Amino acid sequence: MATATKVTKYDLKKLVRLIESRHIAVPEFQRGFVWKTAQVKKLFDSLINQYPIGSFILWETNKNIDARTLDGEKLPKRKLLILDGQQRLASIYYLCRRQKFLEVKDKFHENCDNRERDVIEFEKFYIGKGENGLVLEYGRDGSQKLDFARFKRLVKAGYRFPVITVSLDAYRKAIAVFERINQAGTRISTESIFLSETWSTHSNIAKILRGWKKKNKNSLTKGIDTVIFIHVFALILQLEEKHNNGGNIDISIKTLKKIADQVREGGERYNRLFEDAVKSVARAVEYLKEEYKIVNLGELPSQTMVTVLAVFFFYQPRSLSKIQLSELRKWFWRSSLSNRYIGSGYSLYVDADAKKMRDLAKKNARFNIPLTSKLFAKLQGVDLRAGRSTYRNIIKQVLWQQRPVFINNSPVNRSDIESGQHKPEDDHFFPYDLMRKGVAGHEINNILNAHFLNKDENIRKGKRPSSQWLEERIREIGAKQNDIKKYFESELLPFKDLRELKKYERFYKLKGKARQKEFARRYRRFLYKRFKLFEKSLIRLQNGGMR
Repeated sequence: MATATKVTKYDLKKLVRLIESRHIAVPEFQRGFVWKTAQVKKLFDSLINQYPIGSFILWETNKNIDARTLDGEKLPKRKLLILDGQQRLASIYYLCRRQKFLEVKDKFHENCDNRERDVIEFEKFYIGKGENGLVLEYGRDGSQKLDFARFKRLVKAGYRFPVITVSLDAYRKAIAVFERINQAGTRISTESIFLSETWSTHSNIAKILRGWKKKNKNSLTKGIDTVIFIHVFALILQLEEKHNNGGNIDISIKTLKKIADQVREGGERYNRLFEDAVKSVARAVEYLKEEYKIVNLGELPSQTMVTVLAVFFFYQPRSLSKIQLSELRKWFWRSSLSNRYIGSGYSLYVDADAKKMRDLAKKNARFNIPLTSKLFAKLQGVDLRAGRSTYRNIIKQVLWQQRPVFINNSPVNRSDIESGQHKPEDDHFFPYDLMRKGVAGHEINNILNAHFLNKDENIRKGKRPSSQWLEERIREIGAKQNDIKKYFESELLPFKDLRELKKYERFYKLKGKARQKEFARRYRRFLYKRFKLFEKSLIRLQNGGMR
């Protein structure tokens, strides 16, 4: 039967009414909301400047398919499901219906697939003034005012949203439409292909995963990307099938599609295996949390390392042996420092390393990844705060392994440091203010200048030279030499005492280019001497040692 297609153009008011009157929903096989505030702001800018934002494609069906409505209301029998435009449609609706968003907020956040700190609260958007006109702003504290009437006026009356409705009751055809739409533009995500392809009346992996995350919403595992769960499941399934035990395994799209066909036809057996894979991911994350005290997943060198680690925990239901503990420590540090699972390395090593994890779990077999050394040149270009960097995260992990303390022996609060709320001048040993004054350049942000202090101590330190602040605090606290020495050692700072630190800061007494030149000389020496301390710890950690 031919597919019935209807194209209708709606203004903003009628589009919102359509969402509410038909309770438009997102099918369960689609990933959750992933947009960040910048993308919502850009959408707003396009709307008020009359730029086209593309069409919305809705699937009209009577099929019994799990879906979540945008307005939180009950799903009708004859339903409209979003095949293309979920992020845009949800953003427009929640900007227009602030009160409705507040009603469905908890449910919405449960279904978000982005990281905890990136989850959007639509009630915090408001319209402000930018250099080139009105812009959408996001207030970090409390609710803001953004009424629908004003929003509607800004999106001119003549602006029309094309809505394409396809009517078909053959699920496979709907999936074909879904995949072709997405593959024609931005590359469709691996998880979207897999979740849509595995759906059947007796197999719904997307629902299993979403239900698990809902029950464990306070777990770090909730923030793991959906594709990681899928890859773990695919690896375990291939390892479990006898005819693949001696052959290669992989996580390519081609292989995932074959597995999806198996799952769709096989049903309950695969549901149980997927549930076990999810539990293995949870155990892997719990191990990383306990072993390395991570506060959020952003501290990991990469989430992809969880894929390989979860295979170990699938085959290791008991407590870990001494050999396994040591080998996992070696694996963590060596794979992180070698960027083993970054980029093409992820696909390259996943076959051999998944099998090694199975053998480590079942036979206590050694893992054997080479040591990584000679890192100084690579670390010279790593920024303390900006962008993603495996090396930045691993250097921070090394510092946390030292259990940094201040001169009063109080430990540094990791949750405070890793909250992502620090100002730029926080976490620098040589102050960030030196760049503002023109004494230093961007090298002041080098990861080897990292310095962890609790918030109140960072405020006390402020923009002052480290020696000046420290000398004042030593007098106030009455710290003894052993306490000062312990502070320097726990922060991996290359100073024996305050007097040695003061020698490094003699550049403060100079002016102009002489100050810049002397700072550059002293700072280079500081970075290299500090690197040698990190290097010593890194060698110990790569060999399975602890603090």
